[in-house]
Amino acid sequence: MRRIILFLMISTMIVFGFGCESDGSEEQSSELPNPVRVSSYDEILATLGMTLKVPEDAENVVYQIIDIEEGPDIAEANFSLDQVECTYRVQSTSTPTDISGAYYDWTVTKEIEISYCSGEISYIEGQEGICLWYDTVPGLMYSVFVDKDASEEMLLEIANEVYIPAEDAN
Repeated sequence: MRRIILFLMISTMIVFGFGCESDGSEEQSSELPNPVRVSSYDEILATLGMTLKVPEDAENVVYQIIDIEEGPDIAEANFSLDQVECTYRVQSTSTPTDISGAYYDWTVTKEIEISYCSGEISYIEGQEGICLWYDTVPGLMYSVFVDKDASEEMLLEIANEVYIPAEDAN
């Protein structure tokens, strides 16, 4: 009988949070803060000094800023291109790094050039893929991610269409 009473007391404490009560003055949330905030082309240009050109036939364009605690923020444009979802990111950095946020077991990885910038494409043929390149002149890292239909030609075409070389940005 003692075990049953002990079990019921422990169960009740667990259900009711060990007897702690809240006066409602504090919001309780187990969610982490969201570092991504919807923005606009003009805000990204004004606050981050970056241009995010999207293809002329892009649809459903959404601009965002990803707030990075220990480093420079990332400018992002999400858009649809021929029913393929694309994410284009730019970050000011002195060190080339993967800012795509896409980590897959790529079946193809190849060094490429976008304008005068060195880079790399990685993809799973017909599925997801990324193109990464670094412009040393202004110190900008770029990435383009596609969620399907990836091929070398597609990734290079999108990257060359969205990229504005530093000398042409002004």
